[in-house]
Amino acid sequence: MNAPACLICGSARSRTVWRRDATRIERCLACNLLFVAERPSEAELLGLYDGEALLKFDLHPGSSAEAAVPDWKNNEQMQLLDGVARLGVQGGQLLDVGCFSGIFLSNAKQRDFAVVGVEPNQDAYVRVHDVLGFNVVHGSLASAQFAAETFSVVSLLDVIEHVSDPVSELREVLRILRPGGVLIITTPNVAGLPQRIVGGKRFLFGQDWCPIDGVPWHLYGFTRSTLRRCVENAGFQFRSVEWLEPSLLSTNIGAGSSGAKRLGLRLVGEASKLLRMSDRIALFAQKGSGKDSAPS
Repeated sequence: MNAPACLICGSARSRTVWRRDATRIERCLACNLLFVAERPSEAELLGLYDGEALLKFDLHPGSSAEAAVPDWKNNEQMQLLDGVARLGVQGGQLLDVGCFSGIFLSNAKQRDFAVVGVEPNQDAYVRVHDVLGFNVVHGSLASAQFAAETFSVVSLLDVIEHVSDPVSELREVLRILRPGGVLIITTPNVAGLPQRIVGGKRFLFGQDWCPIDGVPWHLYGFTRSTLRRCVENAGFQFRSVEWLEPSLLSTNIGAGSSGAKRLGLRLVGEASKLLRMSDRIALFAQKGSGKDSAPS
């Protein structure tokens, strides 16, 4: 079965690196992007995100999401907003695509942004819109049909790996950003030290190893270089890629089935920080303003 062309570089040359039932992951031989070959339609994607499978916190009215937010997440999001300020944007409208719990909307509001969200999950949408009171659209970015040049900042925090066509998604972001507006992306880095160590160990012992975590929800596995190529192909001016707290010290803290394994994985997380090889990254880019742009 032929694989579709790479949506990042257009190459039709790829190699199958993982397969289970009808799901197949390819590695582009031109740019090294990892992608799921059989990508779902937008309607199928919305169906995936409208159930309860991804809900990791209490979404019932009256629950306090703020009380459950770990310090690393609040600190990280404030650092992202610091990055926006360094690029010369300190106010205006901010859109968070896939706003889910509303945490980033809340943090951005503290920085005097007028915040808007888009969220495909019905339960999350209801809570963030009805309970927390934020301006949120239920659905996808494309279905929201925002007017051109509306936003000063658009964020996709752990979202870009979920969409079926990242370049098209980012072109829509470019359309709705004002000139000089900032794009923030966070996503897993499939070339991080944790992936290399765990993947190498499983290969050595003949164990199954899926190079993209979270299939079928995750459709792409990015590195720093493939993510940069993706945003540049969409028309953005790349600014920087920064390391985020490794998953073993943040989103996946406490992983491991025994005390020894948990200690070993924590040491891998600490090493990935020391070596600047985290498995989580943030990218900043801007829409051209027609004036002298900020230095790369």
